[in-house]
Amino acid sequence: MSYNLFIAIDTRLAAVVGGMPRERRDRAWTITCRFWSLLAKHVSRERSVGFYAVALHITPDYLCKVCRRTCGTSPKALIEQQLVVEIKSWLTDTELSVADIAGRLHFEEVSYLCRFFRRMTGLSPLQFRNGLEVRAQHREAGA
Repeated sequence: MSYNLFIAIDTRLAAVVGGMPRERRDRAWTITCRFWSLLAKHVSRERSVGFYAVALHITPDYLCKVCRRTCGTSPKALIEQQLVVEIKSWLTDTELSVADIAGRLHFEEVSYLCRFFRRMTGLSPLQFRNGLEVRAQHREAGA
């Protein structure tokens, strides 16, 4: 699932960054790729733009400018999108309870994960998981 996200981001970056001067494209591309690599590794524990900026040896403002230029959105929005991908992956690929997933993704309370997920997707984690089960049952019934 994360692989598909990276492919989509790479395609988007290639389209957006293509019109930039070569020196800017290389620097922005490098920073953005390093940011995505850090996100994939640390998003379950670290969600602050400051953490990623420090790890990249740049300021949070510069990271914001680079992300807006290359991805068209803020680094905070990208962090949240990656976190949603992680939650969906846990809901899809495991039988863990929402409480266990919240613990593994370092949410202080289960309710925080539920509110975050609902805000981002419009569904509760259980609605998302149950929707997957219903779709799978429909596929089995139709097969």
